[in-house]
Amino acid sequence: MPYIQQVAVGRLPELNVYGKDYPTKDGSAIRDYIHVMDLADGHIAALRKLFATEDIGCAAYNLGTGCGTSVLEMVAAFEKASGKKIPVKLCPRRPGDATAVYASTEKAQKELGWRAKYGIEEMCRDQWNWASKNPYGYRSQP
Repeated sequence: MPYIQQVAVGRLPELNVYGKDYPTKDGSAIRDYIHVMDLADGHIAALRKLFATEDIGCAAYNLGTGCGTSVLEMVAAFEKASGKKIPVKLCPRRPGDATAVYASTEKAQKELGWRAKYGIEEMCRDQWNWASKNPYGYRSQP
């Protein structure tokens, strides 16, 4: 997502998409993208459990949507949200990259009462809203 954003604001000339021959509907890898607000809410839910339980020990929770989105689907969603064409360069796969990676969120739902609320449309809209006003992040210039 940050690289798509950098292309949209003009900081990068194109987006390198690694892998065009995965056994997916469009040939690109599948990932579980999560809205930053969902991630923050998940962390807050984990902290609430930590502070409410005397002996929690060490527990791990997967925070994600539990749904996979292909890299090219994410590019299309960001193009729609931003109104910008994202030039894509299809590159060979990188060693070690998995075809699909997405979170199993059942434990977070059951034990934390948490689940992601936002989809990729809202994620891209909110990311573009911020990035278009802050093309260099919180710095005003490179």
